[in-house]
Amino acid sequence: MRYFAGMPRFFLGWLLGLAGNAVGLILASLILPDDQFSIVLFSVSFFWAVLIFAILSAIFTWFVFKFLMRNAGSVVALTGLVSTFLALLLTSIISDGLDISGWGWIWGTLIVWICGMFIWLLPGPWRKFKKDERR
Repeated sequence: MRYFAGMPRFFLGWLLGLAGNAVGLILASLILPDDQFSIVLFSVSFFWAVLIFAILSAIFTWFVFKFLMRNAGSVVALTGLVSTFLALLLTSIISDGLDISGWGWIWGTLIVWICGMFIWLLPGPWRKFKKDERR
């Protein structure tokens, strides 16, 4: 893991999130019926959809977390779920690579969110936080 030493932790975390999102979208596409959740696997539109989803998910997670921490700290656990839904919604509107309808919104959101949460349990260099000695 020495080759990741110069890369910022937030970028490593984002790449890990990108991988988790890709796995979640693939699993949702494979598990759910095509009329509820469809994505054209391993095409250019798939990669664009994953990239758009990862960027939107990171942005929404930050905004929703800031909003919930200020207004309702007890529901912070829902941050990822709400962010995943919003990112799926906008990705399906922006991208040609993702089509969701009916129960696919609920089940797809849950599958992608669970994969995103599971992938964060992996240990690695993005987990090493140093204490700020200046405080």
